[in-house]
Amino acid sequence: MFPSRPTIARLLRRCQSDDLADTMADMHLRIPAALALSALVLPTGEVSAAALPFHDGDRVVLIGNTLIERSQRYGQLETALVSRFADRRLTFRNLGWSGDTVWAESRGLFDPPAKGYQRMLAHVKRLKPTVLVLGYGSNESFAGAKGLPRFLEQYRRLISDLVSRSAPKVRVILLSIPPQQRPGLRRLKTTPRSHSKTDNRQRVASQRPSRLPPPLARNRQIEIYNTALAAFAGTQGHVLVDLSKPFARQWDDREQRFRLLFTEDGRAINQAGYSLIASATISQLCGTPTTPAAEIRIDPLKQTAISGSLVSGPVRYEPGRLQFAIRHPSASVLVRVDGLPRGRYDVRIDGRSYGKHKAGELATGLLPDLSQAPSSHESLRRAIVAKNRLYFHRWRPQNTTYLFGFRKHEQGNNAREVAEFEKLVAAAEAEIDRLKQAVIRRFEIVRGKTR
Repeated sequence: MFPSRPTIARLLRRCQSDDLADTMADMHLRIPAALALSALVLPTGEVSAAALPFHDGDRVVLIGNTLIERSQRYGQLETALVSRFADRRLTFRNLGWSGDTVWAESRGLFDPPAKGYQRMLAHVKRLKPTVLVLGYGSNESFAGAKGLPRFLEQYRRLISDLVSRSAPKVRVILLSIPPQQRPGLRRLKTTPRSHSKTDNRQRVASQRPSRLPPPLARNRQIEIYNTALAAFAGTQGHVLVDLSKPFARQWDDREQRFRLLFTEDGRAINQAGYSLIASATISQLCGTPTTPAAEIRIDPLKQTAISGSLVSGPVRYEPGRLQFAIRHPSASVLVRVDGLPRGRYDVRIDGRSYGKHKAGELATGLLPDLSQAPSSHESLRRAIVAKNRLYFHRWRPQNTTYLFGFRKHEQGNNAREVAEFEKLVAAAEAEIDRLKQAVIRRFEIVRGKTR
């Protein structure tokens, strides 16, 4: 079955099978015994909004492995945060690098990893982030339990180096490691190009689940690292976002498989997977909303409505029908309508039914699931993806060897043009600021027929 958060007894049995008991007894391990024990038993907790609010003007820098780098390709995580905090000016810079580790082993290019590590630190120093989002551990976890102390020791050093080059009182968010699933079988379909009258054809990849055995041993390995990350975050005072939780809910114990195909190859997260990650991140960082995003009070005598909080535009009310819109809500909002006559009401959001609710339920407040994004939300996501692509070319331009490396004597005069991407990024962020205010959800509450 999918490995849930382990109990002490189960972990001890697992540790014995992984020779972790011998590892912990080895004198060369440089990890306190208390942390080693807590890494096995400390559960991950939810994070309240008060624990890590995003402030106006925050500069958020994301650093990590493939999980981080590919997130800019889909944009769900950044879009969710921008939408949730649309009343605040936030900037995001993605410095993820596929296959990376806490030793910056993917960042060396033609140099040793140590030089890539220093280049990363210098880049962070220029950006001066106020929030660091770090996603490491997937590649390191292949070393098994014996590699855990070395990983945590270097992670601590990496965070210390990043914090010292960031803004004062920088906040650190750690992402845990998503599970793996059996690889989907990729089929390439050949379809005509719609823009060509010739017989040119393009190959489009599709996926379907395979019959390979599920990677249970690999996910147990990941879970040991995730449990250690939870303890590490707690002892270091960092916030941890548990990414195993949303995927665990997709596990079918009887079928021994995930109900959702959330990877492209068993490891790399796809669009569906990043949607789950975005929802989980918002939920764990922001918690359940307690302040209404929309609060409507109906005056039964004047038959008028008063809007509050995030209600956008006019509120239209006539006996038996209420219409209003909410601007830039997150995936979970509290909607409260007080003063409606007794009865049952059909609630529709963006034209889709959200069921029938009594007037008393509406007065107490509803928490509708707004994870189905409207078209305006998709426009925002695409703008964010475009911005990320521009910034990628700014800090990782093609032909970097000729521009900044050992062959810059040949074409190094073109290096000055790379800085011009800053203007394009600024223009893209202005478009994001415009679009995030345009994301609205339309509500209609209609009284049902009485018998």
